[in-house]
Amino acid sequence: MTTLSFCACILFSCSSIDKDTPLPSSDKKEIPEGLKNLTEAEKRGMRLIKRRLEEKNNTAEVKEKNLNSVYKYLTTSDEYPIFTSLMRKSAISKHIHSQNVTVLAPVDRAFDIFPEYKYLLRPENEALLNEFISYHVIDIAYDYKEFTINTQLTVHAGESLELTNKNGIHFNGAHVRSGSINTNLGSIIGMDDLIFYPKLTK
Repeated sequence: MTTLSFCACILFSCSSIDKDTPLPSSDKKEIPEGLKNLTEAEKRGMRLIKRRLEEKNNTAEVKEKNLNSVYKYLTTSDEYPIFTSLMRKSAISKHIHSQNVTVLAPVDRAFDIFPEYKYLLRPENEALLNEFISYHVIDIAYDYKEFTINTQLTVHAGESLELTNKNGIHFNGAHVRSGSINTNLGSIIGMDDLIFYPKLTK
């Protein structure tokens, strides 16, 4: 009986609240007066600015991650897409991911005279793919200046190749692009040409 009386009191109290009294809202945010009368063009402009700021913040975060290692940089940037796609499929990718190396990364145009590179992705050509990538990796991390003072450098494949500076820097006849990308674990030097052409049997 006491419980019934208590519930009745609560119901009576609730019914006595003025129905016109606005209830506080914790979720709904009040729109600033200056934003209520925007045209559609102005709204689109504000959305564009917001999207660009978000993209800028996301890019900054990606760049920070990129510099953790050579592998991270290559797989999260779009600078060397063809070479990166081959590297990811090779067994050498684990070595690149965990060691202080110099990756000599050819630009996409370097593959124009070797369109057969696509065949390297076939399972039966796995050994040739690994060999191709091995010729583009040096097992010491060099920045550009350190790299160019050498006359011979040994690639991961085990072969010693010549570096010359006549009419530009060339490594095994392939033109070396200026500068390097230095990460916390290794470096990347761009190449205008391929260093090695595997002998494919299609």
